[in-house]
Amino acid sequence: MALAFAGAVGACATSGGDNNDTPVGSDQFDGVGSGAQPLIDEPEPESETPDADPDPATSPNVYATEANGDLTMNDVDFDPATGELVLNNMPFDGSDNLYMRDAGTSAALNTATGTDFDVYRNVAGPSNYYAVFRRSPNGFAHVAAAGTDRYVSFGFGGAGAERLSGSGALPRANEEYVFNGEYAAVRTIIDPDTGSRVQYVAGTSRIQVDIEDLDDTGAVEGVIVDRRFFDANGVQINALDDVDFISLATSQINFDNWTIDSSSASVIQSNEVKATGTWEGLLAGPNGEEVAGIVVVEGTGPVGIDPATGDLIEVSVRESGTFVGTR
Repeated sequence: MALAFAGAVGACATSGGDNNDTPVGSDQFDGVGSGAQPLIDEPEPESETPDADPDPATSPNVYATEANGDLTMNDVDFDPATGELVLNNMPFDGSDNLYMRDAGTSAALNTATGTDFDVYRNVAGPSNYYAVFRRSPNGFAHVAAAGTDRYVSFGFGGAGAERLSGSGALPRANEEYVFNGEYAAVRTIIDPDTGSRVQYVAGTSRIQVDIEDLDDTGAVEGVIVDRRFFDANGVQINALDDVDFISLATSQINFDNWTIDSSSASVIQSNEVKATGTWEGLLAGPNGEEVAGIVVVEGTGPVGIDPATGDLIEVSVRESGTFVGTR
């Protein structure tokens, strides 16, 4: 993993299927860039042994590891009895990979948006990691996303959605289903003036599923809207309310395990594509009652307002997000 200065982050192209359509926005996608360049020269971290399914090819769980080589998180474990969250395979977050709920910041997001996502922070380690997590409403899945402000570019992090119960198979009684739910994300910001920092995003998700057409694969697409932005302490940046939305391009269903294949995602601001990346997900529950997924986008994004001009301050941003929804 090469070292580089802030602002010199390369982009590597990613894409969904060849026939994907974007509900709103451009059909050209530059993909998600790479970069986890530390502020100081550090050795390549050793891979940790995940607790997840030992055969990823058969697991329905989805992670952002394929979207970006620096999004290394590959397992999510939550203990409701203790409130302990373990996020595996992100370096320098402490030997136990342990995260605990940030009560103050969680309350700020919960109060401002009504979201049931909570904010978590690692309890040990030299890096400061920031994470969002929630169980789905019926407990059939859970999701998490994380990022850090340790690096001169976007650094390590991740996003994951895991099925906890049920096959996710939707009943054939209906052809189409709509899942409404919540979205939360960690934004890693590279500001040439202030360095790297983190923001949170909370919003709502709407995922539409057609299990009959296309004939062999079905079709899934959606949007992330009602987006609200917060600094690392949970202070809402009101000037950014609804400044953009995320379009999740049409994907297809893997009916063998009821997962949603990776497809393109685009951040749309004033009818312009500002950031691009990918999304994917899974259905959960005995009758596909819930959907859960991840979104990773990278590009230029607004982070505040210039007090001198009143214009949006736009810098390089990577957003690692997750969503859950019910039908």
